[in-house]
Amino acid sequence: MKGDIVPDEDHIARYCKPSTISEDGQIEFGAFMLRKVDEGLSVDWLESLKCSSRDNEIIAMRKIYPSRLSVGAKAKIAILKVGEVRKKVQTESLDKRILKIIHEPPADIPSDPHSEIYNLKQDDELIAELIRETICETYPACK
Repeated sequence: MKGDIVPDEDHIARYCKPSTISEDGQIEFGAFMLRKVDEGLSVDWLESLKCSSRDNEIIAMRKIYPSRLSVGAKAKIAILKVGEVRKKVQTESLDKRILKIIHEPPADIPSDPHSEIYNLKQDDELIAELIRETICETYPACK
């Protein structure tokens, strides 16, 4: 439901565009940098999809992405555990930053998994790298 805090035990997915994927196929910290036009970093709350498996969650995300963005052939989906992201950033950032991850679906689609990571700052490469280090799984964004 809109405004819900995503629980620490749940997972989020981040669409990583091809320009944030290295030549050897690794996701770079740039995939987690806040754009100047955004207040939060866009992610999706996987458990809100109520799928029976990770594979089904990825299938669902691959169906959702084209309605939101142009999916690049080399793009990837990064899976992160909410509690691990929050803990790593809080314990390893210089300012002990506390991130908030909140469900932010569009008003007309309350079941949409779209969420945002808040309390990020522009050009904060250290925080982006800390988030990147918590990636627990990756998948191609299209099949």
